[in-house]
Amino acid sequence: MQPRLNIAKSACEIIREEVRRLFTNKSSDALRNMPVREILTSKAVEHINTYYKLGESDFIHFTYLDDRRRLKIDNPDIIYNNDSHNDNSYVWVFSFLNDYENFCRKLPFWTLSISIEQNKETKFSIISNPIIDLLTFSEKGSGSVNNQRKIRSLTSSEDILVCKSDDIPLPDILSKYKTLSLNSKSIELIYLSMGIIDFYVMSKDDTKKFQDCMLIAKEAGILSKQLSDYIILANEKNMNRL
Repeated sequence: MQPRLNIAKSACEIIREEVRRLFTNKSSDALRNMPVREILTSKAVEHINTYYKLGESDFIHFTYLDDRRRLKIDNPDIIYNNDSHNDNSYVWVFSFLNDYENFCRKLPFWTLSISIEQNKETKFSIISNPIIDLLTFSEKGSGSVNNQRKIRSLTSSEDILVCKSDDIPLPDILSKYKTLSLNSKSIELIYLSMGIIDFYVMSKDDTKKFQDCMLIAKEAGILSKQLSDYIILANEKNMNRL
């Protein structure tokens, strides 16, 4: 696995530089009219394919079906298919700028993410935003790191801050606390992992979409409490407040 982790990191560096250049030099209108996600995907696929022949033991997958429909992949055989591919395959999961509206508005809250899954489990994730100096990654069982420093959510704030998924209401048990929305679930979940945000209320649908962030959060000490329609995420100290 380790060589693949290194390739994921180097692929992330390539697209980081490209997206930094676009975000810094292009206007909002220009960004809206450019195929930015297509450009980033092409560069990532080309880099990975140089080291691991996609379509053999390695395949790509998109977190959002809209990305797969929009992006024109020349060789459909490199797309992972649950029905026809072995669970032991290495699946490179891309989630580039799912918070695209922030990106186009020149707001700094958006992410680039590459994960590696095997046997239907996320083994590694790297999430980046060069504008806010975010480069966070985690390998299962090895903790979470941001810019070469371990991150661990241990604090418990006096002024509790809560974020949540868009498709669920705020639970009554957290309604007395302040809420925050950055219009970027990835950034909010990374901030939870860093202890900047105290609670995250996540819908079941978002839990499936953000497995990259869930790995980083878990490895940073974030616990989960499963309730009927949602999951509450928090560190141990904050979870004990409930």
